[in-house]
Amino acid sequence: MIESDRDLFVRELRELYHIERELEDLQSGLAESATDEDLEDFFMAHSETTTEQLGRLEPIFDAIEAEPAPVENPALEGLRTDREVIVDDLNDPVLGDLVETELGRGIERLEITKLETLLALADRMALPDEITDPLERTKREAENGLERAQELTVV
Repeated sequence: MIESDRDLFVRELRELYHIERELEDLQSGLAESATDEDLEDFFMAHSETTTEQLGRLEPIFDAIEAEPAPVENPALEGLRTDREVIVDDLNDPVLGDLVETELGRGIERLEITKLETLLALADRMALPDEITDPLERTKREAENGLERAQELTVV
């Protein structure tokens, strides 16, 4: 039950943690299915960034004395399901690149939204820099990832 800012912060952090963990598995598959080399490179680089982001989230759990138990995110599951349905119907593998890029943009936006909520809660709770700095860095990386995914869509 969510009864306080802290309860919501922990839940949102767990959701973000779950999203990042799921992305670790998903991105290598996306890279393999890409027909465009730039898109393949994007997903491979993003996979490395995701691993670094997970490494930043885990100490936050320690700092707030909470377990990093993942909480599933229905929006992520919806994005993945939508992608699978479309990819199964594609006859042209090059169109798959556009679908994969769409998924990448959706995931980046989802991450940014979660991070904005976490940072707003951290501000309300006056949490220290050891918590907010990694969240802010991760948000900047997600914004950069979104920008790069948008550039790949245009190409």
